[in-house]
This record gives sequence, structure tokens and C-alpha cells, in this order.
Amino acid sequence: MLKRVKDFMSTPVFQVEANTSLQEVCKLMLERGVGSVVVTEQGIPKGIFTDRDAVKAIATSLSSSDEVRLAATMGNLIIVDEDIDVFEALKIMAANKIRHLPVKNKDGNIIGMFSITDVYKVYG
Repeated sequence: MLKRVKDFMSTPVFQVEANTSLQEVCKLMLERGVGSVVVTEQGIPKGIFTDRDAVKAIATSLSSSDEVRLAATMGNLIIVDEDIDVFEALKIMAANKIRHLPVKNKDGNIIGMFSITDVYKVYG
């Protein structure tokens, strides 16, 4: 039986504009208990900022007031369809060395986040 990411993804997906400060984004992630947020420019998804990006930002001496776009992975956002098989999503994650995949519906709207921790829901 096909196991679709939409059945295991986390919702809602938190999104921030690219000019949001690193401090504000990290505070949001902490408050919401999430490991990633989608970074948008004028509402259009352009990247992702993860807990690992926060560590890299500190290590590279970015200021907490710097914009999240400076620390986020921008321009190469990989988004999967809600009906993709979990195994296929895992292959994409492994091939790209990523731990978070935004999930879109048939209308192209991001509706969830499938992360490596969601794999435990599938196989745990």
C-alpha cells in the first residue's frame, strides 16, 4: 500500500519573509517547536531556514538582526507533491542531503512539512 507524505507531514507550515531578522525567526521556531520555516519573498516560497542554519549563522558571526535570507538556503527549494510516496520523498532527502521537505497540494500551495522526524510516524 502506498504511504503518502500528506498522511505523515506536520502542519501548519510556518513561513517568514526573507527580510525577517534571524532573532525573530529563531524565536518563532522555539515558540512553535519546529525545526524549519519556509522563507518567502513577497509571499512566494524561495527557501528554507532550519535549525542547522541557525547554528551556521552563529558560527559565521551573523548578527541576530541580520535578515534570515543571509542564513537560509535560498533559490534551490525542493518541494514535493502531497501524494508522493514516503519512500520517494526519503530518496529525495538522501540525494540532496536535506532533512525537511515542504509539501504542496494540487493548487501549488504549501500545506505541510515532511521531515526526517516524520519518518518515525511511518516506520516507528
